[in-house]
Amino acid sequence: MFYSHSILAKSGPFAHVWLAATWEKKVTRSMVFGTDIATVVASIAQPNQPLALRLSANLLVGVVRIYARKVAYLMADATEAMVKIRMAFRGGVVDLPAEGAVAARAAITVANFDELDLGFELDDGAGRPSEPSGAATATDEWAAAAATTHRIG
Repeated sequence: MFYSHSILAKSGPFAHVWLAATWEKKVTRSMVFGTDIATVVASIAQPNQPLALRLSANLLVGVVRIYARKVAYLMADATEAMVKIRMAFRGGVVDLPAEGAVAARAAITVANFDELDLGFELDDGAGRPSEPSGAATATDEWAAAAATTHRIG
C-alpha cells in the first residue's frame, strides 16, 4: 500500500471523502457542508505522504460526489426560495370592492398638520413608543378617520 491507513480512519483528513467515494448513501448533509472542497483537493494533489494513484482517483471521485451533493442542495434551496417569492408576489383575484380601491382623504391626511403634536418619547423602556398622557394624539385621529373607510378582508 502506498498510503497510511490513518488518513482513511473515521477521524482522518479524507474520511468523509472516502465515505462518499465508496458508500455515498451514508454521507449526511452535515458531512457534505463540513467538507472544504478546495482544501481536500489541495491535500490530494500535494499529499504529505505518497498516495497510490488508485487511492487518489477514488478520493477525487468522492470529492466530485460531495460537490455534486452541494450543488444539488443549493439548487433545491434556490428553487424553494424562488417558489416562495413567486407565491408572495403572485397576481391574482382581489376581492376589493370598487369603492374601496381609493382611500378616504381623512384616512391618509392629517387635517391640522400645524397643530400636530410630535412631542412623544421614543421609547418607554419596553421597546414601544410612549405617548403623552391626557391629550388625544394624531394616532387617535388617524384611527378615527380610518374607521370611516372600507376594510379589506
